[in-house]
Order: sequence, then structure tokens, then C-alpha cells
Amino acid sequence: MNDMKKNEKNPRSGNLAHMFGIFALVSAAASLSVVGSVLFVDVMGALCTASASALFACLLFLVTPALVRLSAAVFSAAAGFLATYLICGDTIKALAGLVYVIVGAIVYLGVKNKRARTKITFGALCFLVLFHSGLVVLYFLLKTGGFSIGMVSSAVDAGLTETAEFLTGRVAALSQLPETDRAAYVRELVANTKAMTPALFVLYNAAVAYLSTSFFRYAYNVLIPMANPGRKKIKNKYWRLAISLVSAVAAALALFASLFVSFQKNPLPSIILTNLTYMLAPGFCIVGIYFFHDKVFKEKTGVFSVVLAVCALVAVLVLPAALFALALVLMVSGLYDTLAGDMKKFLEKAKKNLFGDDDDDDDKYIE
Repeated sequence: MNDMKKNEKNPRSGNLAHMFGIFALVSAAASLSVVGSVLFVDVMGALCTASASALFACLLFLVTPALVRLSAAVFSAAAGFLATYLICGDTIKALAGLVYVIVGAIVYLGVKNKRARTKITFGALCFLVLFHSGLVVLYFLLKTGGFSIGMVSSAVDAGLTETAEFLTGRVAALSQLPETDRAAYVRELVANTKAMTPALFVLYNAAVAYLSTSFFRYAYNVLIPMANPGRKKIKNKYWRLAISLVSAVAAALALFASLFVSFQKNPLPSIILTNLTYMLAPGFCIVGIYFFHDKVFKEKTGVFSVVLAVCALVAVLVLPAALFALALVLMVSGLYDTLAGDMKKFLEKAKKNLFGDDDDDDDKYIE
């Protein structure tokens, strides 16, 4: 009799938790999306957009069947667009509110099909770059009725000049400089920053894509088992960021070539090499962090966290020049780890092809 009562209560409590989880995820994702859209191209905006994408990906794991899942995506996108437009009245920012639905869907489909995290992140990155580029084009079409690269260049120049003048006006040492020297400093700062604009644009999108997958794993492991106890957690050892051999070779060649190219004599090659390095560097720094955590400190998380925190504090507060050294060490370590790992896989594959070894290595990160 008691067993029958338990069996009657469990489905109800399970369904209640399931429905509550869906409601909470829809509300949180939509709210974060609106905040991220209003703060478009901002640090807090990127964090809110990434969080909304992660929560929406979790939501898709709770919603079935496929038609209901599609309806949830359409409803969420429409709600995010409408709420953002009513708050700020900006069509471009309202359209940016649609990002979290598609990025969340990319993460969901990637995890469901057991794709590597790098492929999921890269897919989200490609979408974000194309989507935000489309928003830039649409902005100029709505504002001026036409579009050209010159318009974008002029707008970037004007925005950077305004920001540089604002920042230099707040620095006492610079304010004491003669007006001509200050103007020259602003022009040089704007030119250097403008040269890195493509890399900064890609890095912004890469940050949203990477953080979406990072936040997703934590949100999935906390929220999904509560709403659906049958699902197991995503293990951390299967949720590493991997960089391809092509990226490693490109980064190594860019770093090597930049040593022999003068910016004053060859500005265009220098800009290309700088942008390429800035685009690839963050990924290798992350791989470098994993390298030290897993292989140098042997996964002693407490010791590793303390050492990394101390190094970061010294670099930021005591010796700012050490920040570059720390990033360089992490990047080189990540480069080494990537090359070593890919070369090992290449040799193992060659060995299997030569000697017929059928050892199957199935990396299923959801068990």
C-alpha cells in the first residue's frame, strides 16, 4: 500500500519540478537576453547574452517533442525582441535579442549529437560573427539608406576618437601636455586600436560563444538533474577546449613572421598578423591553463587555483608588464599541448592504418 502511494506521488512531484524548471528557465533566459541586448557590445551585455544562451540550451533538454521545442524557440525569440524594443526603441538592439535562442539551439544540438566542445563553440562563433556583421550592415542601411566599408571605417574612427579623447581627458599627466602633443597621442591610439578592430570584433563573439558553453555545463549539471533526475551530469574531463593543428600552425607562423615584419614599412601584413594572433591567442591561453592544471599540477585544483590567482594579482597589481609574460607562457603551453596531442593522434592513426589496430576510443561526455 505504501509503495503504491509513493508511486502515485513521485510522478506528480516529478512533473511539478519539470514544469517549474521550464518556467524558471524561460523567464531567466528571456530576462537576461533583454539586459544583454540593452547593454549590446558591452562586458555585462556579453555575460548576460552568454548566460541566456546557456539557460535556453538547458530549456531545450526539458521540452519535448520537437514541435513544442520549436514553438518555445519562436515564442522566446519574439518575446525577447518585443521586450527589448519596448525598453530602448532600437531595432538593431531588439534584433540582437534573438542571439540567445540560436546560440542556445547550437549548444543543444551539439551536445545532443555528442559533438566536441570545440565544434560547438566554433559553430556558435561563426553564427555570431555572421549575425553581428549582418546587424552592422542593417544599421547603416536603416540610418543612411546605403552601405560601404568606408562607412564602417569612418564610424569606427569616430567612435574610437571620441572614446580616446574622453579617456585622455581623465588622465592628469596627459592633460598637462600641449594640445598638439595630446592630439597626436589620440591619433596614434586610435590608429593602433583601429588596426585591431577586426580581432576585437571576433574576440567579442568568441567570448560569448565560449562563455555560453561554459555556463551551459554548470547550469546543466545543477538544474537538469533537479527537473529530470534521469539525466546524468556532463563530466569535466570530456568538456575541454581543443584547438586544431591548423590553428596551432597558423598561430606559430603568425608569431614567427611578426618578428621579421616592420609595422612602419609593411603596415598591412603587420595588421593581418596582429589580428590573426589576437584571434587565436585566447584559445591557446585556455588550453595552457588546462595544461598546467592537468599535467603540471596533476589536477590539484586547490594549489593550482592559488598559484594562478597569485600570478594574476602580481601581474595586475604589482608588475603589469608580467601580465604579458603570463599570457605568453599560457599561450606557448597551449600551443605545445595542442601540437603534442594532435601529433600523438596522427601517429596513433598511422599506426592503426599500418598494423590494423581497431582500438575504438569513443569519447561520450554524457554518460
